Amino acid sequence: MRRILAIDDNSEIRELVEAYFSARKMEVKTLPDGSEAIETIIQFEPDIIILDINLPGKSGLDLLSSFKRHPIAAHIPVIMLTSHVESTTQIKGLVSGADDYVTKPCDPNILYARVLSVLRRTLSQTRNKCDQINLLQYLIHLNEKRGYKIYTKLLEKYENHPVWWKCFVPDLIVEKEQKYRCYNFETTQSLMEDTFLERMKTMAYIQKFLKVEVYLNLIVRKKENEKLALRLIKENDLPISVKLVTKRCPSKNTGPKDI
Repeated sequence: MRRILAIDDNSEIRELVEAYFSARKMEVKTLPDGSEAIETIIQFEPDIIILDINLPGKSGLDLLSSFKRHPIAAHIPVIMLTSHVESTTQIKGLVSGADDYVTKPCDPNILYARVLSVLRRTLSQTRNKCDQINLLQYLIHLNEKRGYKIYTKLLEKYENHPVWWKCFVPDLIVEKEQKYRCYNFETTQSLMEDTFLERMKTMAYIQKFLKVEVYLNLIVRKKENEKLALRLIKENDLPISVKLVTKRCPSKNTGPKDI
């Protein structure tokens, strides 16, 4: 079931969105302002956000900017609702990171069509990112129970890396007694990027030249990505392990046991 978060201070619009999309087998959650937006995004894991520009307190554009700076919210597509018809407002929203916009008063059929259009382009990527975050949270939960110190750049409550770390920062670093286990999540797109090998080489530098034990791991979710990563690492003689994880992690309390 596709999940929609609608943020609008107009109760009639919230009720309209909830009734219309729920009738079309979508799960809908609504908020009257952005004060609990980030918390709701983390808990609800929406596939798309419908966001009003004119909100009390922090405006929709300000809220959009905060989403795009947040490691979890940044990957979720946003459709802006605006009563402003001038192009400057629409352009500002799109430049700030919105994926589309609909003018008020909105025809629910048009809004529905725009939502479907955006979801066709983004749903797979959004859910892959959500699954990645769930796997990250599972790994954090597992290692915190073992007494390890956690570093990650993807969640705000943790430090990004140890103070001495001077190279590419992986998605997760786990520390215990001067031993470090690093995890980086790779997708088909990231494996094909020109920067992939440079990132891996700087991580390998840490293991080779520092007097600490560092174990480097890549996590991939597809068999073909495992083959590609193994080939690239072998060709460049890099001391990095590749782990294929195909099981989804719906929460921090469940997940694969071999990582």
